[in-house]
Amino acid sequence: MDRFYELFRRNLKTSRLELRVLEPTPENAKVVWEAIKDENSADFKYINWTPEYKKPLPESFEETLAQMQQEQNRDVVPNGAVWYVFYNGKLIGHHGVFYFDNNKSMQSGNVWFVKSAQGHGFNQEIWSLLIKMAFEQLGANRIMRQCMASNKKSQKSILDSGFHLDGRIRASTQMPDGTFMDQLVFTKLAQEYKK
Repeated sequence: MDRFYELFRRNLKTSRLELRVLEPTPENAKVVWEAIKDENSADFKYINWTPEYKKPLPESFEETLAQMQQEQNRDVVPNGAVWYVFYNGKLIGHHGVFYFDNNKSMQSGNVWFVKSAQGHGFNQEIWSLLIKMAFEQLGANRIMRQCMASNKKSQKSILDSGFHLDGRIRASTQMPDGTFMDQLVFTKLAQEYKK
């Protein structure tokens, strides 16, 4: 795990983006809240990035800070890394990963982008860097990504990144409205990675 922490729990850069580690402080929560406060929650139907995962996006500064603290405790501390995505100095999204040292497997965490940043290939750009780091520097054996079965945009993005569809987990995710959705599981193995 130490190698994962060393490689991934730090600020990273792609050709267009800065991936910044933001601690859950009031100052950082204000930056995040300013970026999401005017977003339409209907544009985030596949995201549950809120305290206790009850709705798509936080609805206040206080909820934003609470979510950042919850994520730090539940996801980052045990085996994760989380970045806030900046483009031209402006916060446009959030991206996380988990690593399981016992089977050398990386898994995607919560990913979202503000509406104006969707459809520009930013997620593909981030994954290109993470895949390269995971296989070339970390020595990962496998990377897994998941998306809701009805999320056609994410499916296309994941498949275009060279991942293979492994299967469907039926009724695995309860949404804020109480409905259950299927998830699709995709993987890419080290032996399938080309430098």
